[in-house]
Amino acid sequence: MISLPSHHSPLSSEVQGILAPHGIGYRIKLLSQLSGRKFQERLDPFGLTPFHWVVLCCLWQEDGLATSVLGDRLQQVGGTLTGVLDRMAERNLIRRTRDAHDRRVWRIWLTDEGRKLQDTLPPIAIELREVALQGISYADRDRLSQLLDRMLINRQRFTLPISEKSLGSIELDVTESRRGWQEILAPYSLGYRIKLLAQLLTRTFQENLEPIGLTPFHWIVLCCLWQEDGLATSNISDQLQQVGGTLTGVLDRMAERNLIRRERDAHDRRVWRIWLTDAGQELSQVLPPIALKVMQETMQGISASEQEQFSQWINESSENLT
Repeated sequence: MISLPSHHSPLSSEVQGILAPHGIGYRIKLLSQLSGRKFQERLDPFGLTPFHWVVLCCLWQEDGLATSVLGDRLQQVGGTLTGVLDRMAERNLIRRTRDAHDRRVWRIWLTDEGRKLQDTLPPIAIELREVALQGISYADRDRLSQLLDRMLINRQRFTLPISEKSLGSIELDVTESRRGWQEILAPYSLGYRIKLLAQLLTRTFQENLEPIGLTPFHWIVLCCLWQEDGLATSNISDQLQQVGGTLTGVLDRMAERNLIRRERDAHDRRVWRIWLTDAGQELSQVLPPIALKVMQETMQGISASEQEQFSQWINESSENLT
């Protein structure tokens, strides 16, 4: 168990710069969530999801892939394969066959219906990309892609076991290897790689928080309160909902841990306000250094000016999507 200091000092400007909702880690996750939601809206009329899109992208580029290859792509961005393939087979978009040389291996093939979607879905992805990158020049887009690849290399180097590192390398060097319409296909698209980076950051931070019994959603609540104690639940809820969380259960567990307390607003009894306890305040000396270390690892070899430019592009894209 980590022992907490008995006192706390003001947060440094460096630490304040990584706190949600202003920290780059939170904003990468926010952009990933925003783009995922917008893409889902465009896929809804087809009865598809972004996970179906990833499978189709892989098969459009190389038909007959083993399920293990497709599984790696989905697992990297938080999906599981069996249900996705079942629904795609029911829609007659794919078919499964056993490998001719190894009966243990199943291969996935496109049907005619699955191939037809190659004429329909990529233009939708291109449209969404152009919305997200509006105002960012093509030269800057290439630089954004290169910086994103560098962050993925850094994050995978610090995160993945040695046996898995070769797997991550297939996601990289996008600007040099893919041009034209293939740039919008997973795993080469900016959207896929931003989601992959967001997932890697979340998983890494989660692993660091587990010994303290906390989650990234607890972190977001604490970040909000360290910057302004006594916030209304609606203010905190906005931050969690943006990145896919719900507030009630998070606050219940934090109250059980004596990290926060709830009070009704003195002027409006309908409003609940959330206040830090001493234990919650003391975590401001424990958790920000963990987050800072994760981001320093991720940004290794990237200059301060490049980090600032990357942050600006992430902000612009999020604003474009909202």
